[in-house]
Amino acid sequence: MYIPHCFNSFQGFSVKDIKEFRSKQHMELILESNPDRKRLCNVCGHGLGPMHDRYWVSARHLRAFGWTVSVGFFREKRFCQNCRKVRSEWIDFLSPTSPHMTMELAWWISRLSEISTVLQVSKLESIDKMACYKLDKHILLRLLQGYNIPDVSHISVDEVYARGPTQLKEGETREDLFLTVIIDHKTHKVIWVSQSRRKEALDTFFEMLGPEACKKIKVVTCDQHRSYAESVQQYCPHADLVWDRFHLVQNFNEALNEERKKAWKDSKESADHGYLRGKYKYLYTTKANNRSSQDRDLIMKVISENKTVAQLEMIKERFHRMFDQCSSADEGMNEIALCYEWSEMIGAKHLAKYFWNLLDRKEFKAYFTHRLTSGVSEGINRSIKTLKWAAYGYKDMVYFALKIMQKCGYLNSKYALSWLYNKPA
Repeated sequence: MYIPHCFNSFQGFSVKDIKEFRSKQHMELILESNPDRKRLCNVCGHGLGPMHDRYWVSARHLRAFGWTVSVGFFREKRFCQNCRKVRSEWIDFLSPTSPHMTMELAWWISRLSEISTVLQVSKLESIDKMACYKLDKHILLRLLQGYNIPDVSHISVDEVYARGPTQLKEGETREDLFLTVIIDHKTHKVIWVSQSRRKEALDTFFEMLGPEACKKIKVVTCDQHRSYAESVQQYCPHADLVWDRFHLVQNFNEALNEERKKAWKDSKESADHGYLRGKYKYLYTTKANNRSSQDRDLIMKVISENKTVAQLEMIKERFHRMFDQCSSADEGMNEIALCYEWSEMIGAKHLAKYFWNLLDRKEFKAYFTHRLTSGVSEGINRSIKTLKWAAYGYKDMVYFALKIMQKCGYLNSKYALSWLYNKPA
């Protein structure tokens, strides 16, 4: 009988017969155990003794020629000297998470999960959703065992909101609601994901890299989160920590918005009072070049009637121009000092406090040296949010971290399998 080559992939077994059910478009492969096959314990992995019993197993396999396929064989139960019990034998081609599915099907499920959600894959393959989830997680954990963090010199560190406060477990705090995502600036790939946004989350990454690899890291971009700065200072003392421009502008806009609220309260009797309300707040934080013609006319009307708003507009434009026009850290510091003086003169306490915190900070000066931001992290965060929305959220944070590395990093069939097969001896 002719046996297709794709059906000769069951280690320790050979195909004895193929049953076809044309009405169901289903094939069942009947396997026969090879006499010289070594039997190992399914629990401890030690060799098994005399046979005690056997039972019939039917497992779902990959589709072939458009038909569903299953494999059937007798699985033996033998006495294990190590466990001192009768144990089932270990079958290489069966999935450990589900003994009714083969490993080839598990790899295929994981491959499909790279481009779609587990729910859609379960519908496509007519497999239970929880079974698909367990198969995908098992394959990702296997890929993670052989994963080596690539050599990096410029990394971006940012946190992503992973779960809501209602999902907090006993002993956890708000810091545990986040995941710390580390990205390579040069490849724009996620190279590691840690639980929480504590200092220990980044410490784990640096400890995995080792002292020699940490010495190669030259630049680390992140927000003004103190825990990340402490970790970088401890493990990469020679690396330049760069405060991200995106987060600097974000914090500046928050301070500017507080000044708008104050101006709104002080102008209740004036004609421009309505244009300082919250619905117009983005008008005052947007750069002049990015405003529409209608917005420009409106802002000019408010500026002509409100001196405070005009002064805030000057400070805002000066701050934004600093990033593009200043060619050195000294020029940037001079601009920050000037903005601080202007804020003090007009009584803008929130802006003055913001600029004061930037004065003579080496993390801020480093931006003008390296001109790097964590904009790549914000783009990855968008992909992560899309991943979470598509799956309607994740309860398993370990699985969520693995999916991020699968979708946005190297833990997938495109990279991980090539490393596995091309690994030097």
